[in-house]
Amino acid sequence: MRDSNALIHTELLHVPCRAGLHGATYRRLLREHTRLLEKLEGLPHRRLLPRIRLAYQRQFENRIIRIRRALHLPTPHPRARRWYRTGEAALYLGISAKTLIRWTDQGRARCIQPYGFGTQRHYAASELARVRRGMKV
Repeated sequence: MRDSNALIHTELLHVPCRAGLHGATYRRLLREHTRLLEKLEGLPHRRLLPRIRLAYQRQFENRIIRIRRALHLPTPHPRARRWYRTGEAALYLGISAKTLIRWTDQGRARCIQPYGFGTQRHYAASELARVRRGMKV
């Protein structure tokens, strides 16, 4: 299981409102960031199956990453590679793996599937950079 502290910063945000961001939106983003951190901290204390706990953890982490991008704060990046598997590529983009697979099926992102019976998908770093530039935030 991944350690959430390694992926995202767990400190409360005290950043000035950036130019072009509405004050109410800025306050809403900060409140949501704080709320998600509290939910993420509360996960280990609940009795959940490991697979469900990991799914919740990933959902919270992806939402926190999107908030940090909207506030122009640093976000985590997977290790630098030429090819990424679906989970790492989704982390790089700040979306869920299911969304990335859906985007691939729609043609918004391109991947390579090795021959054989596996359903592994590999995404090139240049392709992920192109998709990230095309995202709104």
